[in-house]
Amino acid sequence: MLLYSTLGTNDMPRATRFYDAIMGVLGQKRFDLQSEGWAAYGEDYDTGYGLFLCAPFDGAPATPGNGAMQAFKAESAAQVRDWYAAGLGAGGQDEGAPGLRDAYGPRFYVAYLRDPDGNKLACVFHRYDPAVAP
Repeated sequence: MLLYSTLGTNDMPRATRFYDAIMGVLGQKRFDLQSEGWAAYGEDYDTGYGLFLCAPFDGAPATPGNGAMQAFKAESAAQVRDWYAAGLGAGGQDEGAPGLRDAYGPRFYVAYLRDPDGNKLACVFHRYDPAVAP
């Protein structure tokens, strides 16, 4: 469905420290771009979704979108917990500790963070079964 998303940042070194940490937990390393002032994570256009970081083109400060959120897919509840811990350790802010959210169904295991620029993020394992893995 999505090809890529772009998030604005006011401090690229701070942003890349944070995203290197959380995306690394998900097995997504930063890849080299030929463009100065950008960072990118994920896959190439023909393989899957990518996440890009840059300063806003209009020169105004980056601000988070009200009601906007990026959700990343996890392969396990443990990976959600690792993602959350890595994000907090790299300057992210808690927006909801790892756990089930009954409003989304009995198997929806998720954690929420704000990145250092205030963007809301989620990491979701949507096949959680507490009888199989804590």
